[in-house]
Amino acid sequence: MRRKHLREIRRIDKLVYPRPWSMALYLDELQRGGERVYRVACTPGSDGRPSGVIGYGGFMIVAGEGHITSVAVHPHCQGQRVGARMMLELHREARRIDGLQALTLEVRSSNAAAQRLYRWFGYAPVGTRENYYRGGPGGKREDALVMWCHDIDSPSHGERLDDIATALGITEGGSGAALGITEGGSDTAMGVQ
Repeated sequence: MRRKHLREIRRIDKLVYPRPWSMALYLDELQRGGERVYRVACTPGSDGRPSGVIGYGGFMIVAGEGHITSVAVHPHCQGQRVGARMMLELHREARRIDGLQALTLEVRSSNAAAQRLYRWFGYAPVGTRENYYRGGPGGKREDALVMWCHDIDSPSHGERLDDIATALGITEGGSGAALGITEGGSDTAMGVQ
């Protein structure tokens, strides 16, 4: 994720979140370098280079653990496994970080589809945060389910990711190339950044 992506990311946020992040918050996250990992998923342009942003995700690193802060996909692209490919990229990146052993996240208690996705990656529910989310159905606050994925550095988690990649039709070489995920430091034709 780079500054040039933020306008499109904020458009997605406004479509999928009742309380989207501010531009200032995104800019602060991008300045945190090694403490944060963010990627964007792009559609391929006519020249094969990444074009419009269709999704994004990222995590922060705190005390040897990663906290997934956000995964979002444009509503027109939901159901196309963009979120699954984004999670695969984030997990693979987390495994490359020395000493990172677990990932955690919060998900709306009503979001069954996201919970299924996270369970596929090995997350298990460990508790709830009452009234965590604002702007739930009918404008009410909604509980968050807290989920953890431990031992992400283990061989068995690597095997799980390989199985997921196979199920997604991704060949060896990464989720990025098949999704348009580009590394944050350069513009490439991969699509996930």
